Amino acid sequence: MKIVVIGSINTDLVINTERLPRIGETINGSGFSVNCGGKGANQAIAAAKLGGDVSFIGAVGNDANGEMALGNLKTGNVSTTYIEKVSVNTGVAVITVAGGDNCIVLDSGANGMITKEIIDKNEGLIKSADAVIMQLEIPMETVTYAAQVAKRHNVKVILNPAPIIALPKELTDNTDVIILNETEAEFITGTYPDTKENGKECINKLKSMGIEQAIITLGGDGSIYNDGDEIIHQPAFKADVVDSTAAGDTFIGAYTIRCDLDIKERIVYATAASSITVSRKGASSSIPTRDEVEEYLAKQSY
Repeated sequence: MKIVVIGSINTDLVINTERLPRIGETINGSGFSVNCGGKGANQAIAAAKLGGDVSFIGAVGNDANGEMALGNLKTGNVSTTYIEKVSVNTGVAVITVAGGDNCIVLDSGANGMITKEIIDKNEGLIKSADAVIMQLEIPMETVTYAAQVAKRHNVKVILNPAPIIALPKELTDNTDVIILNETEAEFITGTYPDTKENGKECINKLKSMGIEQAIITLGGDGSIYNDGDEIIHQPAFKADVVDSTAAGDTFIGAYTIRCDLDIKERIVYATAASSITVSRKGASSSIPTRDEVEEYLAKQSY
């Protein structure tokens, strides 16, 4: 399957703490690390590790972080041919991990330089793809325009609306699949999916925007999604949570690559992949391979 990811590339500065600090408070941390990340990069590597032919449209700075990020993508079998080098810093994410959860502060850097002109320059690549994956760590106008270009060529558009901001109709009109967490779902629909009925309401509101397939990830509670008009809950697999960074990105990459499966099997597969990711530290480095996911599923009863 040929996938084009249009999105963000970041350097993750990660530190672990027992709890998050209060405003004005200094606390001790441990295990500081510098990792390659960015939602776009993580999703691209996930899709590639799971067997996809993945190309990336994005930007990095002309700096050491940019070189590290490009090397990481190449190691993950993602084509970096279409990534621009620009005169601002590579994107940076400062991540604090506490008890398996995390909070993140972003400096978009080079990610903010991805323009419509870059999309036009790579229209032929988009046209040749089976699916385009996008997030919102690059300019909204670029995401919206890229979705329009993809749909003009009948290429499936998969949107991860994170970090969440208001979605223009021009974007949702051209989105085939939306994959988002419960907080993002509440922002878009006005309903928090904390009960079966609320989850159903969220899914139906997303579908009313013209989006055919809606999937809401619920962390340790699994996910909910629609199979046509039926709303289904997929429980999470039991996992020893070490670091939730890139779990959602892994889910998206896994879902996208397994177009050979029906929707129920795709969600089970994506759930398994993200369960492995949360059991490991790091971002792209924590994403499993296809063999690892299949071995994991063989040991499960579901």
